[in-house]
Amino acid sequence: MSSFNGNTKGARYASGAKQRRRSAGAGVQILVSLLLLLDLFLLYTIIMQLTHQQKAFEASQTVNLALLAAFAIGAVALIYAMLRTNAWMRTLCILLICAVFYLIFAFSQVPTVKKYRELWISTAWSTMRHQGLATYYLPESVVKFVTEREQAGREAQVGVNTGDLTEVEEKREEWLNNPEKGVGLAKPDEHFEELTDEQKRFYGLFYELDTQRTEAWFREHPEALANGYEHILVNESSLNREGTSLRTKLDEKVLAIDVENQILILEVDCDGSRGVMAIAKDNSRLHLYPAAYIGDYGETAGSIAKRNGGILSMTGSGFVDLDKDGNPGLGNGGLIAGWAMCNGKTYGDHYSWGYKRMELHEDNWFYIRDSFDRVSEGTTDAMEFTPALIINGQKLDPGVWTSENPRAAIGQSVRGEILMLCVEGRSLSSPGCSVEICADVMLRHDGLTALNCDGGTTAILWYRGEPIMRCSNTAIPQGRTLPNAWVYLGE
Repeated sequence: MSSFNGNTKGARYASGAKQRRRSAGAGVQILVSLLLLLDLFLLYTIIMQLTHQQKAFEASQTVNLALLAAFAIGAVALIYAMLRTNAWMRTLCILLICAVFYLIFAFSQVPTVKKYRELWISTAWSTMRHQGLATYYLPESVVKFVTEREQAGREAQVGVNTGDLTEVEEKREEWLNNPEKGVGLAKPDEHFEELTDEQKRFYGLFYELDTQRTEAWFREHPEALANGYEHILVNESSLNREGTSLRTKLDEKVLAIDVENQILILEVDCDGSRGVMAIAKDNSRLHLYPAAYIGDYGETAGSIAKRNGGILSMTGSGFVDLDKDGNPGLGNGGLIAGWAMCNGKTYGDHYSWGYKRMELHEDNWFYIRDSFDRVSEGTTDAMEFTPALIINGQKLDPGVWTSENPRAAIGQSVRGEILMLCVEGRSLSSPGCSVEICADVMLRHDGLTALNCDGGTTAILWYRGEPIMRCSNTAIPQGRTLPNAWVYLGE
């Protein structure tokens, strides 16, 4: 009996050991299968990098060839390991599972899947540096559907332009005489008449601020009034600061109040992403300035501003993302995309059908025209991009620009103030927003005219010596080098 029990225990032990070996073997087989599929995917990407004009990532030919050799050797080694471990069945199963997920992502019309597929395509296609992220992995017909829809969106705005001077003046008067048409920011504060003359001048300029709430904040921060209302300078816009505890009538966080330069800077919610809006009150101080060596290489918005006496600046024209040999994705910001005028001097060539031109005239007001229209007389500064967001106080159809991306937009309120808006993107805390959200923010501030500017890594807003929004590429906190920048001059 004792011998029988011993044999039974031994058999059970051997059976358990065999089962453990099987489990370990399955784990090794799955690991080999996954590594093989990943290696083949990367090998495919490198082959596409070497054979297609669009690029998925930036790397030299030498690096690409080295990666090709490494992944090819890796594939051979992993195929050998797959055969040795008898993992081909599991590899086939994993491949089939991946194929099902791919087909769902590439072709499904489920709203959530479709949204993120089109976000992937539009984000990749918006920059020549990473267009391969779309064209390598998705069928041409799927990519073409999105890109052609964007072209149709541009064409839908053809002919929708700012009216003549009389029409614009009528629109301004209509809004100013009927503040209820806006959001009520310009409605007289019920406590306004109780203020001193100095306070009235301050709150007349910064009408966005509620008098009682702001006065309470000043009592908590008496240092802000040390030099009187005419010299208030509150600047908490730096990225290493949290901003002030002061809020506007729209409950937007105040980042800076600069009375001498007539600037108010706010942190605004852009559909869950962080937006920064600078409201520059004196429209006579705005100009579009070129990079020092435009045509050869670009310059950051901050550098352009410093060189020209600016205190505030943001993204201007887009640029052709080609190096001197015509390789895409390697541009340095020197080659302007479209046409621009900087203090009367012209650069580049007009965009084709469907783009818009933002003209700043001698009267210091913005006007939007089709890029192929004749440039208006009296234009001093201008840039071209797409789409227009607001014309004559009316929000335009956002069209297809619905993806969440870093954004930049410039516009003007019915009072003539310059509205500069940039939205952080491509991060977990701030993925970005659609152009429609930018238009909505502008309208909340009674925007009369607004144009979308080049977004993505190009979107940047700079004030008093530093960027006040996070560039989507953390490696270049000052933003990309640009052919020009909108600059608001300081005192």
